[in-house]
Amino acid sequence: MSASNIKIMNRNDSYGLNEACIKRIVLNILKLINKPQNTELEVIFLDDESIRALNKRYKKEDRPTDVLSFKIERKEFGLRSFLGEIFISSDTAFENSKIFGTGFERELTLYIIHGILHLFGYDDENAEDRARMSKRQTQILGRLCETENFSKVLMRR
Repeated sequence: MSASNIKIMNRNDSYGLNEACIKRIVLNILKLINKPQNTELEVIFLDDESIRALNKRYKKEDRPTDVLSFKIERKEFGLRSFLGEIFISSDTAFENSKIFGTGFERELTLYIIHGILHLFGYDDENAEDRARMSKRQTQILGRLCETENFSKVLMRR
């Protein structure tokens, strides 16, 4: 999979994110779940206010959330498949990392995994689905921890 198939956008000025590092993490997640090499994907980092507006518009919930995934299947000349968009609140990741003691970079990575799994059919609407998704997220995060240095996700300002 070419790295150019993954687009990372940071729309939250509060955090300097290393887009090249995040792109590599996304590619590694896709490899770990054995997904097609011709998949294109966008990951957009927002603040709580922006993700709240999306959550209200598309999910009818007037509150910020951690991750929103939108599956958008589109073929380009039969060669590439645009999978969709993942919106992540960096603000929520930062706050939750303090609450859970996970570290900001690791929390962001967990949200990326969560969003990708949603695009590939995982759900978290009921207890059984949440357990299945949580188990898969933990497996992927564990494998990533073997090869990735999450401290490079955040660029110090």
